[in-house]
Parts: sequence; structure tokens; C-alpha cells
Amino acid sequence: MKRLKTRFEYLKHNLNNMAELVLEQVLDLSDSFEQDNYALADEILHRDVKIDHLEKENDNISQSAILDAVASRQAMGLAGQENELLYKNDPLRFALSSIRITRHLERIGDNVVNAAHSWKNQEIPPGFFIENRHFQLMLSRVVTIVGMAVESLVEEKNRFFGSIERVDAELDLHCQNAFKELIKMNSQNALLVADMYRIILSLERMGDLSVNIAEELVRLSTGIDLRHRSKSFKPNTSYLNK
Repeated sequence: MKRLKTRFEYLKHNLNNMAELVLEQVLDLSDSFEQDNYALADEILHRDVKIDHLEKENDNISQSAILDAVASRQAMGLAGQENELLYKNDPLRFALSSIRITRHLERIGDNVVNAAHSWKNQEIPPGFFIENRHFQLMLSRVVTIVGMAVESLVEEKNRFFGSIERVDAELDLHCQNAFKELIKMNSQNALLVADMYRIILSLERMGDLSVNIAEELVRLSTGIDLRHRSKSFKPNTSYLNK
């Protein structure tokens, strides 16, 4: 049992490290845009290797942890527990969720890299993200939503889920406004428009992936699957405020 506990502790530690590293990437991307700092964009690209390494390591640990959990659930006495305790303590459920969360984190990292690559082309004029309100709001919402998802993961709480959904809705709106602003610019620089288009898509996708992480945390803690639900679906969400 000690080996099982150690493996899961190591997986949780690695998952938290990956999440915090992804958040650092997002924060540096925002600073790079706002400070016209291309050297910081280079750091982002180099640091992505660490995220990719953690993804592979977490995948391998999760697969081993799943095999251990299947063999050990009965020995741990989980079969006789109430559902609420089972959701929170079942190592098999945690290992499966870890695989999904790892994928979401890695894809946030990929979108940061995509945005940094577009920024490094230097087709976007200096001061662009400071002078344009829609783009500035878009950046701030991305930092907020990724930060909330990472904090929820590290602190093992899902109380931010409702707020994350609201921030994602705001981010989507700002991305739409940014697209409209881009069209209004009527720029003759096709490369500038292409780079901005890729950046907007990357930022919008980071929000979606943060929501995915929040949904997975809710499912891990409560068993409620909030994915792909209709707008009329009203689950009991009283636990979100605990």
C-alpha cells in the first residue's frame, strides 16, 4: 500500500508542477505582449520542453497508477464507502482524471507557444495590446481563467467552476470583439492580420481548455458530469460554494 500511496503522491506533485508551469507561461505571454518583449517570448518557447516532458511523465505514472488502483481498490476498502467519499478517495478515478487534465494543460501550453510564435514574427506593431481595449481585456481574461483553473487543481477545490464559466463567456465576447476590430483595421499587411488571427484563436482556446479542467475537477469530486450539457440542464451545484 505504501508504494501505491507514493506513486499517487508523486503523480499529484507532478500534475501541480505542470499546472503552475503552464500558468507561468500564460503570465509571461501576457507580459511579452504588453511590454513588447520578444526575449520573453523566446523564454516561453524554450520552457515548453519542460511541459512536454511532464506530460509524458504524468502519462506513464498515470498508466502505472491505474493498474495499481484496479488491483488495490478492494484492499483499500473503497467498495464499502459512500459515493461522496468514493469520488474523492478512489485512486482509479484520480488516475483517469489526471490523464485528461494533463492533456488539457499540455494543450494550453501549445496554444501559448502558438501565440508566442506569431508574436515573434514582429508584424504586430509595438504597443498594440496596450492601446487596444478589446485585446487588453482579452489578455486579462485569459490570465484570470487559467489562474483560476490552476488554483482549483492545486488546492483541490472546485468552488471556482461557476466563476470560470462566467470568465470564459467574457473571454469569448472579447475575442469576438477583437475579431471585429481586426476586420475594421482593413490592414494591407496580410501577415499582421494572420498573426493576430492565430493569437486570438489561441487565447480563446486557452479559455475552453480551462473550462475543461474545471469540469473534470467537478466530476472528480462529485461524480457530476457537466460536459456537453444543454443550457436547460440545472444540476445541484450547492457543493460548488463549499
